[in-house]
Amino acid sequence: MQLDQVPVFEQIQAKSDNRAMEEYSADDFWKRYDMITGGKDNPIIVKTGLKQPTLSTWKAREIYPRADMATKIANSLNTSVEYLVTGKEKIYSSHTPAALEIARASDKLNEDGKRIVLDVAKGLETRYPLENSASINRVNS
Repeated sequence: MQLDQVPVFEQIQAKSDNRAMEEYSADDFWKRYDMITGGKDNPIIVKTGLKQPTLSTWKAREIYPRADMATKIANSLNTSVEYLVTGKEKIYSSHTPAALEIARASDKLNEDGKRIVLDVAKGLETRYPLENSASINRVNS
């Protein structure tokens, strides 16, 4: 029997059972957050309107933020809630071949390696802003 022929309740249960196998922690969420922010909360506080004591409490007690705040945090970091929770980033078809290759290579790195790649990318971002994408796309063609 295929999944679309299974009653909805059983489909939900099957999906729930699969998710239960993968465990995520709020501690990992905040480690990824700190990796992206470099441990600096102030820019996120300004962008999201979040209060410092609230953010500090969530981090210290390893508490996930509510979905709406997690979304604001992820958006302010130019990432996804999925990445902050799972460490897995969706790859979108709009990425250039070079960006996809970088993403694939970084998936094979430990957290320190990923942090270095991110630091390098941030440094290059100022030298080669998106406005120059026409010249970058010609190189990838």
